[in-house]
Amino acid sequence: MNRKLLMESCRTLAAAGAWCVPESTLVGFAGYPTKDYFRVAMARHVKACIIEKIAPTLYSNPFLSPPAAGLFRLTNFLRPLDSFYLSCESVLSEHGWISQLPFCLTFVTTGRSYRYSTLLGDIDFVHTEEDPVSWLGHLQRNEERQVWEASPEKALADLQRYKRNLGLVLPEHQRP
Repeated sequence: MNRKLLMESCRTLAAAGAWCVPESTLVGFAGYPTKDYFRVAMARHVKACIIEKIAPTLYSNPFLSPPAAGLFRLTNFLRPLDSFYLSCESVLSEHGWISQLPFCLTFVTTGRSYRYSTLLGDIDFVHTEEDPVSWLGHLQRNEERQVWEASPEKALADLQRYKRNLGLVLPEHQRP
């Protein structure tokens, strides 16, 4: 993919509101070159600071900044086929059940466990064997962030289930 085609593609995508561009979309704009050729070309464009790589197979559109909730929304690009929800320290911190701010977003997922370090921040996916049907009544959709979020009670249960640091959780009488 040459520089001119990359810039035209990014402008078109920015006009459609795409701030995060999957590699597969750029491959489509480039006329489906071989993956090796495409990746070499993209590595050169990244090195020349024409485009930034946000995460594996994801690029930041140079003509459109990420939204305020960009890190949350990025999860939908990283795990398009998995079911997941925000939980553990991330939810407990927002509800004042722990006194510290987490250093990454933690999501419980039906997919594999993995930590992504992106330009916007870190995202930790923790695998669960739970049936997603059991999540009903314990999750709410955050439309601004475009993710599902656990209730504080569910987040605490997840924190215990996955043997994460319970020492951060405030005693019940100190919680808001």
